[in-house]
Formats: sequence, structure tokens, C-alpha cells
Amino acid sequence: MTYSLIEVFNEMMKESIAPFLKNHGFKKQNLNFYKQEGDLKFLFNFQKSSYNSVDYVGFFINCGIYSNKIMSVIGEEILPNPKEYECHFNSRIDHLSGSENKQFNIFNSFDKSEMTKTVIAELETVLLFYKTIQNHDDFVDSLIAKGSYFYENVFQYLCKTQDLPRLKIYFQNFLQPFVGDERFDFFEQRLNEILMENGLKPYYFYKKHD
Repeated sequence: MTYSLIEVFNEMMKESIAPFLKNHGFKKQNLNFYKQEGDLKFLFNFQKSSYNSVDYVGFFINCGIYSNKIMSVIGEEILPNPKEYECHFNSRIDHLSGSENKQFNIFNSFDKSEMTKTVIAELETVLLFYKTIQNHDDFVDSLIAKGSYFYENVFQYLCKTQDLPRLKIYFQNFLQPFVGDERFDFFEQRLNEILMENGLKPYYFYKKHD
């Protein structure tokens, strides 16, 4: 019997990847795997390439962490099953594992056993990172250190919780990469708008504050 490559991909997911993640507490929904721990949702997403064909199937693995608490504190809707791009922290797996596997490729001649071992090894590395997030404070510290696409959510959360020490650190960390960039003034102004909306004094990147 001849299998299509997409069937091979589906078989690998069903027989190996899904059981592995299930053993680590993740629940499958389509090509997303979720694990809820307290206020945090941990995610793995398997994203198929848009260039898949009869002779080729490629896929990426996206990782994400979503905070119910951040959304609750800032008064936004909590998503029950957020997509990777809706997570407060998100990344492709190679950025977290340090590997060169930016994309996984299935050809007619590929070794399914070796591919499975490689994928699981990548997942294990990210699971170790996920385990470093023991509580919500750990997650906030991680966002401050690594950054977040949803920077306004994070900044609003720190303002509303009156977490002034971490607020100042995040202000500096967020703006640092934009030094010398034309976007610097925009971002500094936007962060200061959020500060003042929450009854706090503005900060300035190049000035020392008490």
C-alpha cells in the first residue's frame, strides 16, 4: 500500500509525537498541544509549510506561553485556546533549542524513525525551558528578559500591579534594542502614555530615576 507524505506526517504525529506530549500533560487540539498550569498555558503548535506538495511535506514547530492572569488584570478577554501568535511569549523551536532545524522536511526517502527522534529531542529541550517557569512571577521575569510581542499587555500588567522595580527594568530592556532607531521615540512615548494612564510618572530612557 502506498502512503502519501501527508499521511506519513499524520501517522508520525499519531503514533509518536502526540503520545509523547500527552505523557507530559499536554492535550491535543488539531495541531496544537496545550498544558494548563495555574494561570499559564503552555503550547506547542505544528505548522505545515505552505509549499507542501505530493513529493514534499515541511513543517515548523512553534512554542508559546500564555498568561490568563495578565489578561485578567488588564481587563482583556482570556482566550481558552490561544494560537501561538496570541501568546505573550512565542518562538520557533530552533530559537529555544539552539538547533539548526528551522524547518522539518519529509521527502520520499526520509527516515521516519530518525525524524521522530529529532523532533522529540527538540521538544524535550523546550520542555526543560518550560519547567524553569515554576510560577507566574517566573514567567513575568522571563518576559522582561526575553521580550514580548504583546509589550503593551506586559507593561499594563506591571503598571496595574504597581510592580515598580520590574516596571523600570522592563522599560529599559524594551527600549534598549531601539536605540538609534527611528522607532525609539514612538515606543518611549507609548510606554509613557501607559504609565500616565495608570497614574504613574513618565520615565525617560536616558535619565536616571529615583
